[in-house]
Amino acid sequence: MPITHVLFDLDDTLLKNSTQQFLPAYLRLLSQHLSRFAPAEMIPMIVMECTAEMQTNNDPEVTNFEAFYRPFLAQLGVTFDEIQPWVESFYLQVYPALKELVEPAPHGREVVTYLMDAGYTVAVATNPLFPEIAVEQRLDWAGVGDLPFALVTTMEEMHFSKPNPRYFEETLSLLGVSAENALMVGDDPERDILPAQSVGLHTWHITENASEAESPLHGTLTDFYQWVKAGKLAAF
Repeated sequence: MPITHVLFDLDDTLLKNSTQQFLPAYLRLLSQHLSRFAPAEMIPMIVMECTAEMQTNNDPEVTNFEAFYRPFLAQLGVTFDEIQPWVESFYLQVYPALKELVEPAPHGREVVTYLMDAGYTVAVATNPLFPEIAVEQRLDWAGVGDLPFALVTTMEEMHFSKPNPRYFEETLSLLGVSAENALMVGDDPERDILPAQSVGLHTWHITENASEAESPLHGTLTDFYQWVKAGKLAAF
């Protein structure tokens, strides 16, 4: 069956982003901004605990947003209405400063626009641990925020997260496509490649080290772009 849909991971696929730098900086800024609700030194632990709880959610009736905020609000002892204006102002006013820690991946915009122009349906299958307002900014930082993606997975909409295979099943369902007609492009073998393969998706592993590749199709994003332009995807 032909490939009709291409799903891209975001961080370290379309956006070069060192988690070792980005996550501590993000938690530091968030903790400072929300310090009226709890001691700043406690907030990173609370956020990470609630994120871990969100990632274990396996209830199709509970969104990731709900799975995070239920324990988060309980630990802080506040209501959603009390904290939401502060969370929103963080993402609007403070979060943009993190742009300096990331950069667009080479040929990211080129390969996405090439695929769209060729008639493929393109989605961003980023791990839905962040709200839409944050993901939209990271798409802008990757240089693809203005492109018409068929789907961008965020915590408000999704009910599962990587590496849960049900995340990929839900993504395919939202796109209305069978796994055999879709290709997942991502850098993380444990979160992107292996769970995608487990539900039948074709995969391209973004890596510079062929010996570590978990997919027959592998290479850098530039390699993928050249492979697509050479007609290999159309003939796959």
